[in-house]
Amino acid sequence: MVGARGTAISWVWRALGALVIVFGSGFCPETRVAAQVTVRQRYEEIVREFRELAKQPPPTPLLPAEAAWSIKLGTSVTAPAVMDHAHVYVAVREYTVIALHRERGLVAWTWAGDTVLSMATGEGDLFLVTEGGLRALDAATGYERWTVPIGGKVTAPIVWARGLILLAVEPGDLLAIRSRDGRPVWRHPLGAAMMHGPVSGDTGVLYLALADGRLVALTLETGTRLWERRLPGTLSPPTVARDRVFVGSTDNFLYALHADTGRDEWRWRNGGDVIGAVVDNDTVYFASLDNILRAVNRGNGNQRWRKPTGTRPVLPPLAFRGIVIVPGLMPALTVFVGETGAVMGTHPASGDLAGPPLVDPAIKPFRVSLVTVTREGVVEAFRPASLMFRETAASPVGALPGRGLARERIAE
Repeated sequence: MVGARGTAISWVWRALGALVIVFGSGFCPETRVAAQVTVRQRYEEIVREFRELAKQPPPTPLLPAEAAWSIKLGTSVTAPAVMDHAHVYVAVREYTVIALHRERGLVAWTWAGDTVLSMATGEGDLFLVTEGGLRALDAATGYERWTVPIGGKVTAPIVWARGLILLAVEPGDLLAIRSRDGRPVWRHPLGAAMMHGPVSGDTGVLYLALADGRLVALTLETGTRLWERRLPGTLSPPTVARDRVFVGSTDNFLYALHADTGRDEWRWRNGGDVIGAVVDNDTVYFASLDNILRAVNRGNGNQRWRKPTGTRPVLPPLAFRGIVIVPGLMPALTVFVGETGAVMGTHPASGDLAGPPLVDPAIKPFRVSLVTVTREGVVEAFRPASLMFRETAASPVGALPGRGLARERIAE
């Protein structure tokens, strides 16, 4: 925000300078016409640059970041952690969920029960998949609100979407359970297991990548099947943006399908397995195991840029507000500027990540915006250093400003 404001002010001064030239040229007939042409061209250039600046806000300053707090839980993690506006929730080996205050890292509450396999948050609740069933806890207190049996092994991370909890269970069914009270809403047989959680679009449609290579679209409200496509290879987690759904495969292609029909729109061949894609504005970012991150147009697949990841990608990239985050081995995170592909920074971790990094897209000054959790149970929280607004340390004055005056004589 500061950089954008400074840029705007500089253009204001340039515009004022152009006006000075216009008025000044009135006193010199020989240069008046040439000056008017030059000023008009410069004015049009300034307007174009202003418009481009409005279209491309500065990227979110996630990195560099400074440590806010760190805690070692002393045991291994059993499921990827989740985060909301108040807490970070970590499931550990001793049949326990630990809720940590997001800003301070202090323990808010703990829950003891069966081993937690997956978690999700929504509507002020924390939802747990355990060996004993699906449970809902009050996110503020850890109080258990309800428990329902599942009746099968869960094969993919659970997802909360529009008041429903979505669970993929063996042998190949998708369950929708109302998050308010745990009542079943619908059950749809898929005929194959899901390895990734379903993705919900803005139009109330779910997109599922199945283990047999099919991509299936269901309505969220009723579970009605809309279409399906069989693609070669093993599919990565899908992502959806407007009228396109994107899915990568171990056949080295990223596929772009029409979200309403499943028909092919375009595809992109890579030098390795595509492990996932993400969309921000009108750009698709996808990482593959040739250690390359690519940015292409959402509509037609034209490449905007390609950059080496600098790390071995282990999870699909994340993208929001002009940045792209690639989780990897070493370093754990690499952040790119979405518009150009320039590296904003890298971020190490204390070990291998136990799931995607927890990132708040609405970054605020002085607030924790990034949390990483390792498999060994080390939880670290960070604040963006550029939003700390620290003033330069005061330095002693060497000399007083101004001009020295001779001592005046007092008349006797």
